[in-house]
Amino acid sequence: MKELTRNQKKQQRTVLYICLLIALLTLLVAASYTWLSISRTPRVSNMDIYVSGQTGLELSSAYDAPDDKWGTVLDFKEIVGVETQLKPATWSQKEQTLKTMLYGLDGRMTGEYETLSDERNANRKDADGYYVKGTFYARSDSAVTVSLGEAVEVNGGENTAGTYVIGTPVWNEQTLLHDDGGQGAETSIRLGLRITKVSPDTGAARGSGEFYIYEPNCDTHISSSTSDVAETKSIDGEDTLIDTAHLIRQTASRWSEASPVLSSVTIKSLGRFTTPTRLFTLQPGEIAAIELYIWLEGQDMDCTNFIDEAQIIANLQFATDYDGQGGLVDIPG
Repeated sequence: MKELTRNQKKQQRTVLYICLLIALLTLLVAASYTWLSISRTPRVSNMDIYVSGQTGLELSSAYDAPDDKWGTVLDFKEIVGVETQLKPATWSQKEQTLKTMLYGLDGRMTGEYETLSDERNANRKDADGYYVKGTFYARSDSAVTVSLGEAVEVNGGENTAGTYVIGTPVWNEQTLLHDDGGQGAETSIRLGLRITKVSPDTGAARGSGEFYIYEPNCDTHISSSTSDVAETKSIDGEDTLIDTAHLIRQTASRWSEASPVLSSVTIKSLGRFTTPTRLFTLQPGEIAAIELYIWLEGQDMDCTNFIDEAQIIANLQFATDYDGQGGLVDIPG
């Protein structure tokens, strides 16, 4: 009888241990999704941002800049400041703004969102900093259609050009290999572009702007080997953050070690666009203001607590097309 009681107690303890294990696993899973935990906020602490245009398109940080300040390459860090960070936010197409989750005093979600603003939450590295935002301008002396440029590997992948977002390879002196500075954050980053035609004389908007969202690395995920595109649902109740006509998607960009391994070299394999990349048209004399937003998308399944002080390289290139625009044409031989 005593033996039976011992066995029963042992079985009860086993059941209790299993229940505790399930509870702990549940907490671990919850802690891996941004909106479900604030124990460690995912953060991108360092971004190298490069913006360039092809021949025929000039960029500048000011609409009324003198001619010698317009060029094909723009130092975006001069616009937004070096000290910036990304923390989880989400885009509301309905309200045309970025928002972040509100939590109660107990650390639980309230089910409500706080509206973020450029003045209070952009280009900061303190508790109020959530996203990067900068404005620059584009012009052309010919009629052109402007799109995002395809990512291109140069010299066997040692160098790159075009549009992509990738984790920064960080050299480790102990292992003599590169660490992944991105920590997977590149899979949940979004870039938003609002394009508005402006007056060349005053910079005032001419009509309403058009907003696009660029989603890099759309077919790769931190916690899974799945190569499917996972839809990111909007807090507005839609299946995607923005309508598909304004959503630009690109497959994964990656890096690997060179052979032999070199501290200054990694080999890149860059993603390809799976949707149209057209953004806007320009006529001679027109100027377009381009507001660039960069954020860590909190609704994305890959925005997890595994991301901590991540480092990212973002490259944005604008491609120009003269065909059918009254600009350059082929001359028959």
